[in-house]
Amino acid sequence: MTSSNGSFKHESLEDPESIVRYFSALGTGFETGVLMFRADKRQLVLRPQGLINLVVEAKRKGAEIKLTLKLRWNEGPEDKEQKTKPLSIKALKKS
Repeated sequence: MTSSNGSFKHESLEDPESIVRYFSALGTGFETGVLMFRADKRQLVLRPQGLINLVVEAKRKGAEIKLTLKLRWNEGPEDKEQKTKPLSIKALKKS
């Protein structure tokens, strides 16, 4: 079921290769302007456009690591003002 309003949440344990595939699909969706999330009979289609608010939060507490990415945008008039400095994310080789 696709709706213009609604929410979608999915939680699972995944290996790093699966995470890379999900991020690749997200990247493609942002390039094409359409993201479809589906699990079982639940489905939500999003159409990212304009400037997108990005929040990145990384935490380490002992052996527990948490990385949170939040993306937010409006499906309406575009806000052209960039409010923060650009972010740098680098992948490093294992040591």
